Amino acid sequence: MSLRTADSRHEPVPARTTVARVARPAGRFLAHLAEMCAVMCLGAIALSLLIFGGVALLGYPDLADRLPALSTLVIAINLSVPMAVWMRYRGMDWRPTLEMSGATLVVGVLLIVAYWVGIVSESSLLGLQLQLACPVMIAVMLLRFRLYSGLAGHHAHDP
Repeated sequence: MSLRTADSRHEPVPARTTVARVARPAGRFLAHLAEMCAVMCLGAIALSLLIFGGVALLGYPDLADRLPALSTLVIAINLSVPMAVWMRYRGMDWRPTLEMSGATLVVGVLLIVAYWVGIVSESSLLGLQLQLACPVMIAVMLLRFRLYSGLAGHHAHDP
């Protein structure tokens, strides 16, 4: 068994313990990421089916083609709301909840502005929103790695 010094007390620590100190937080982070991606995607699919299906029943089956900016905003909200609801259900504080769900919403708003000024084409607007949702969420999570990896207390109800 290889040994390393743990801290200022110079106690020998098995190499396996050192690996566990890295692997456990990384595993928690990845599990949290997978959970949030699933919630965001499944929630957005369900809400989008309800909203766009309802609008189609009202006589506007081509809303995304007719109003791409509004449709992009709806998708941004549909991605953000389930994430925020799930995070609050899981006991997250408001700040990280708003950061993560707000990031996806901000991407949608920025894409709409880019569309209005001619930087983003109408045909790529919705696709970009969907392609950027997870990377933006991952970036926010990486900025708070300690929180999402369990290295810092992250639930409001934790002791």
